Amino acid sequence: MHPSEQPAARKKLTPVMRQYEEAKALHPDAILFFRMGDFYEMFNDDAVLVSRALNLTLTSRNKGEPEEIPMAGVPHHAAHGYIARLLALGHKVAICEQCGDPSKIKGLVPRQVVRVVTPGLVTDSEQLDARANHYLAAVDGGGAPRGDGGATGGPYGLSLLDLSTGELSATSIPDAATLLAELARADPREALIARDLPDVRAAATSLACRAALRDDDDLDSAQIASILDDAALEPISAAALAEHPLPAVRAAARALRFARRCSPGARIPVRRIAPHDTSGTLRIDETAQSHLELVRAADGGRRGTLLDVVDCTVTPGGARLLRRRLLTPLADVAGIRRRLDEVELFVSHPRARGELREALGGVGDLERLSVRALLGEATPRDLGCLRDGLTAAPAAVAAVRSIPDLGSAAAEPLLAEAAALDLAADVRAELTAALIERPPPNAREGGIFREGYDKELDEARAVEKNATELILALEAKLRSQTGAPSLRVKYTRVFGWYIEVTRAHVSKVPETFRRKQTVATGERYTSDELDELADKIEHAGARALERETAIFERLRTLVAKSEGRLRALARRLAAWDVAAALADVAHRNDYVRPHVTSGEALAIRDGRHPVVERFAAAGHFVPNDTRLDLAGERLWLITGPNMAGKSTLMRQVALIVVLAQMGSYVPAREAEIGLVDRILSRVGASDNVARGESTFMVEMRETAEILRDATRRSLVILDEIGRGTSTYDGLAIAWAVAEHLFEAVGCRALFATHYHELTELSARAPGIANYSVAAREHGDDVIFLHKLEAGPASRSYGVAVARLAGVPEGVLARARAILAALESGAALPGGKHASLRGRSRSGAAQLDLFVPAQAAVPPEQAAVIETLRSVDVDRLAPLDALKLVVKLKGLLGNGAK
Repeated sequence: MHPSEQPAARKKLTPVMRQYEEAKALHPDAILFFRMGDFYEMFNDDAVLVSRALNLTLTSRNKGEPEEIPMAGVPHHAAHGYIARLLALGHKVAICEQCGDPSKIKGLVPRQVVRVVTPGLVTDSEQLDARANHYLAAVDGGGAPRGDGGATGGPYGLSLLDLSTGELSATSIPDAATLLAELARADPREALIARDLPDVRAAATSLACRAALRDDDDLDSAQIASILDDAALEPISAAALAEHPLPAVRAAARALRFARRCSPGARIPVRRIAPHDTSGTLRIDETAQSHLELVRAADGGRRGTLLDVVDCTVTPGGARLLRRRLLTPLADVAGIRRRLDEVELFVSHPRARGELREALGGVGDLERLSVRALLGEATPRDLGCLRDGLTAAPAAVAAVRSIPDLGSAAAEPLLAEAAALDLAADVRAELTAALIERPPPNAREGGIFREGYDKELDEARAVEKNATELILALEAKLRSQTGAPSLRVKYTRVFGWYIEVTRAHVSKVPETFRRKQTVATGERYTSDELDELADKIEHAGARALERETAIFERLRTLVAKSEGRLRALARRLAAWDVAAALADVAHRNDYVRPHVTSGEALAIRDGRHPVVERFAAAGHFVPNDTRLDLAGERLWLITGPNMAGKSTLMRQVALIVVLAQMGSYVPAREAEIGLVDRILSRVGASDNVARGESTFMVEMRETAEILRDATRRSLVILDEIGRGTSTYDGLAIAWAVAEHLFEAVGCRALFATHYHELTELSARAPGIANYSVAAREHGDDVIFLHKLEAGPASRSYGVAVARLAGVPEGVLARARAILAALESGAALPGGKHASLRGRSRSGAAQLDLFVPAQAAVPPEQAAVIETLRSVDVDRLAPLDALKLVVKLKGLLGNGAK
């Protein structure tokens, strides 16, 4: 039972603990950081939870008494690190601060919760990834009544709020599958899901994202307008309801309501709800994003991803924009070509590109810095970074305007942007005049402003700095006025500053002096002039700090009022950064501008895998041609040995499409990209133990999603469908899937397989073609040529690949013997014949799929003979030789003595 429900227990609480309980009652689902002096303390269940999560010492208040209260604490100056760790675990943290200076307040210091920090609402730069957006997502059911289970039919509303940049977007989504795909693509840190959507929440739990999921309270449609207008910087409800579907507006209202509850004293830095139009983008679901390793590698890191290769942006805002474009490529030819035009300008003018990138390197994160100022969280160091960024911006504009042929039609928009760009010169000038070169991280440290910026501050600093000189000057003045050569101005902790005159000169003391103390050697006095100077000296530091704080608040307010201008500038510089970065990547890696069309052909000459070629030795990556055309060959069946490069080829085609439609040059000699509406993939092997799914079950589930979602405009890549079950079942499934993609969907597809029987599909329709990745045998070894050739592969070379992997020679010899027996139609140990069709080295089918051949010699003798023929004696270790003899005797059975 909560303490508030226990009157007897509540009477025993101290005033400060009663204050704590009142704050905790307002935020029962958050960990309360309760400020007490130089520490944030946690009590009761919060203390126990935090001590375990952060490995803190758990102590207690009222130790040894019946009402012992568990307690744990962290220093206030180090709280950011502890809060970040709690957020990473999905917790909410309520910050309860002291509202006043304890040294100036008699009795209990007032406290209140000033902010609730959640995983999705972070603005502290130390807790943010500068190169990625930090989203809070909100999902709404559209306002329609739903059943007890929460129907999974649409429409749904989805909104994404990045508090650190002030970006809020929303959209209406027709079905749950698309909703989940968008959630996976956005990768929010926190997701609010309407309580009437339990099925959506259950499905979202299984996503491979880092979101902390929370049930959100019911939302009354009648309150939407007031929620939006009360939370945002300016009224936005009228425009939102006119421009967006109701589900989208409801989702945006949920996000803003939650953010406002967490920051009750501040408005959310949002001026509009931007459209998040999924219909205008290339759809890449969670599975394809994972298989293609667009932004996250298999180990969870960034190294080895497409983003790692193409992101050489020099501003945080540019990095975030490039990441968004990579995950949401366009499906609009005109928009893609406009982006490519910008990249081409910088490819063609390396000098301007270099100057622009050098200038942008000093810009920093104008977007997030301006939002921090608006939220009242910017530090002196933040304002210094903002000043430096605004100082670098004019050089970036000059670099763009220096491109000599900006009169071309493609460059006119860029020229217009550069000419009309507001560089916030007034803000830059004020910050430059005010701030020292390297401002401190906290305003309470002082030393923020330049000398000469503020007269009152200079006077306070002068008094603090020159106290001794001022006292000596006053002493000389008083000695001259009184004619008492023994007059001294001195200081003690008990009496403070005083004037001391020896007895011989007491008669010269003026009436304006007031006697303070009599001592053996004379008298001690004070005067109005000394008292005034003493007061100035004593409080000079405090007055200087107080004045600096007031100036800093005024300066921060100035920046906050210019936040809209600064964010507009940041967005334009980020777009230039992305274009220049992609141009630099294209120049260094020999990429080419793709020809993106609304046609149906996907033709790539000398295409390369952008990630694999980066890690391959220079000149060792083998490029390949690809041509898929809805009017011609649209389904390629690709065979070849393991390790030959089938998966690499398929992935490189998909990655080239992603790069082209995001507006980037591509790794190829030529590329024609007929617009793709979505990329669907089933590549690699994995299971899902947490969901009780085997490798084959995961493969079939992903295949089902592909068959359900694919359209004629889609690009599908499938790798070895059906390998996780029996040969007949696997072959049948792979055959049926290939037929469905070709006949029912009619999309462009790459289908890699080791089922050589599938290659006969090409005889059924001219739109199906066989290709193989070349390999050559050299003795018992296989040499991978990585070159795509027309026609099916003759063999899979599995045993040769096993040898490369280091499988013992005895096992390899036995495998070769079994392979030879199976290919010749030999009977199995049980007397039955293998139900597999053998192939000769030329690739010709030797046996019918269902009719076995007869063995020429007894099976046990044939096995021994073939094993001995296959042994590589030079590679056989002594111990392996003994094991082989034992195995051969076993094969011969009782007849061997």
